[in-house]
Amino acid sequence: MISNKDYVTRIVREMGTEDVGKIVCCFDESLVTFRYILLFRKGNPLLESFNILIRRYLEAGLQEMCRREMWHRSSLRGGGRFQDVNGGVFFPFSVSHIMPSFVVLFVGTALSSMVFIVELTLNCLCKRRGTIQFVL
Repeated sequence: MISNKDYVTRIVREMGTEDVGKIVCCFDESLVTFRYILLFRKGNPLLESFNILIRRYLEAGLQEMCRREMWHRSSLRGGGRFQDVNGGVFFPFSVSHIMPSFVVLFVGTALSSMVFIVELTLNCLCKRRGTIQFVL
């Protein structure tokens, strides 16, 4: 699922999970960026006023303050439900977890190789006898 990292983090914190990294895996780089725009017709008298207001809003740090307030509120909403994911059972994913897949891969390769060798042998025997080729 592709979603905004801040939005997902806020939702997970509202659910009451302290460590967001155990539930949600996020990329470190931004794959898609979103910008908010407001369109005015050419010559609109409100354009300059909005530019001044938005510039002051960003320079004063109100955007960051609103973001911190939103995170704080989401932490407070989920504060009574903070819980450790999986009851504290956390284990790293390692090669031993995918070992059965490799066993199935190697067994399948060995069986298909044996069937191929048997088919080649039977075809050679049928050709020598002059009968119709045998195909598995």
